[in-house]
Amino acid sequence: MRFSIPYRETPHEPILGAPTARANFCEEDYIISGLVAEFINTITNIIYVIYALRHLSRRPTKDGTLAAKAPFYGLALVGICSALFHGTLKFHAQMGDDLSMLVASSCVLYRAMTFDRTWPEIKTFTVVLVVSLATVIVYHVATDEQVVHELAFVLLIFLVGLRTRSLIKTRVKSESQQATLRRNTLFGAACFAIGYFLWQLDLRYCSQLTRYKRQVGMPWSFLLEFHGYWHVLTAIGACTFMVMVEDLTNEDKAKDRKKN
Repeated sequence: MRFSIPYRETPHEPILGAPTARANFCEEDYIISGLVAEFINTITNIIYVIYALRHLSRRPTKDGTLAAKAPFYGLALVGICSALFHGTLKFHAQMGDDLSMLVASSCVLYRAMTFDRTWPEIKTFTVVLVVSLATVIVYHVATDEQVVHELAFVLLIFLVGLRTRSLIKTRVKSESQQATLRRNTLFGAACFAIGYFLWQLDLRYCSQLTRYKRQVGMPWSFLLEFHGYWHVLTAIGACTFMVMVEDLTNEDKAKDRKKN
């Protein structure tokens, strides 16, 4: 293809040592740099950090509770841990990436589920969430398997979606505002679903995609790094739910909705 850079025949020597993580993705390792294992999968993680910093910077100074900020800190943590994993392909970085996804999702779920609850209910939910999360984390680190981890992540996202719909019904009286928020919920869910679909395409058709990438050359081949879309779309989807949960659990914004 015109205006393209061909791929090198062999990868660079890893500057930080050979990969130790079991998980790997379709993007060719160390093909662009000896310092970064999966170049596109690494740099696309910046979207998590950008969204997190953007929303943290826009928060009113008076609303400085940790519960309100924790989901966005968690989103930034996902971006950092995922970038470290894709950049190094080390086992400990992989664990950081996997577990940060669960922690960030749990922060959003905690914020949504504990709003407007009694203290005994909050304590009960906190214990259940912490014990469940700790069990999954210990099992995942001990076995280095992906099925339970992925199921736990999907369950957390599903529960956040259900709770968000419930909050929309109970906290928003305007039909037009409810319709808008329901569309936002569907949009956020669609981002996760499409991102996961592209990730699975990346896994299933890796050999074909790699062949096409080498045919078209860089930078056009970067458009075929489908796992990178997972990062972008999940960042958008996660931030969509985080903002909705924050708006729905914010008393000042609830008063504004009543005025409108």
